[in-house]
Amino acid sequence: PLLDAAMRELISTGYCSNRVRQNAASVLTKDLQIDWRAGAEWFQFLLCDHCTAANWGNWLYFSGKGNDPKHRHFRTVSQALKYDKDGAYVKKWLPELNIVKSPETEETHLRPWDFSESVAWKHPVVSPDSQYTWQDLQTLKETGKLQSS
Repeated sequence: PLLDAAMRELISTGYCSNRVRQNAASVLTKDLQIDWRAGAEWFQFLLCDHCTAANWGNWLYFSGKGNDPKHRHFRTVSQALKYDKDGAYVKKWLPELNIVKSPETEETHLRPWDFSESVAWKHPVVSPDSQYTWQDLQTLKETGKLQSS
């Protein structure tokens, strides 16, 4: 949902935060194995605050190509848990996730695919399990939730 929200914001406003830009770069280059230049070009086309050096440099950096070949992989669900814990950003751009909050549905903004009875959400293109840190995945398996109430 974090990336869906980011893409809606980007298409609607021509802007999105650096945090979600990095998450987008991670999913496109690491999970979907899409050439980083396609992502850089797409963002260049849509961004109002586009800076060629910053945009292309960041996509290259995140792809792990060039002089700094590290494997940078953001786990988007865990990123949302860390930076958008209450779901304010995600719910702003994905109003379909603004359902009545109850103990059973309090994490729909983090993992709507687990709440198919309450939320109409498409099956993720990328395996959700690859989008959690191992600690968050362990917590989910042990407690059925990512965060305590």
